[in-house]
Amino acid sequence: MSTSPRHLFKSTVVVSLSTLLSRIFGFVRDMLIFRYFDKTATDAFIVAFRLPNLLRTLLGEGALSVSFIPVFTQYLRNKSEEETSEFIGVCFTYLSLFLLFIIGIGVYFAPELTRLLAFGPGFRDVGYKYD
Repeated sequence: MSTSPRHLFKSTVVVSLSTLLSRIFGFVRDMLIFRYFDKTATDAFIVAFRLPNLLRTLLGEGALSVSFIPVFTQYLRNKSEEETSEFIGVCFTYLSLFLLFIIGIGVYFAPELTRLLAFGPGFRDVGYKYD
């Protein structure tokens, strides 16, 4: 694995452009959804993605990446390839177990989470939106 400054810069540009492209496509998706679907469907869409977006922000773009990347970089620089692979495996295993736990909680408490995330009068007045 190369960790030269040139390689790091190239990787940073690729990730940044991919993120920008993802944001643009997400914006276009939202415009099309709000243009072609009625308010009931768009309200349900917003509520359905509120929790996954929060988790993505916290774990994918927040504290996890800020804490993981420096440690991973230290492993790449100072540890053997075997130790680095073991570190990656352990992280993957724990994150997978955490994800399964979060999914289980989400499935088990889905009605309560829906009421928590969809608390506005637009949902309380139209009962079938919860379905």
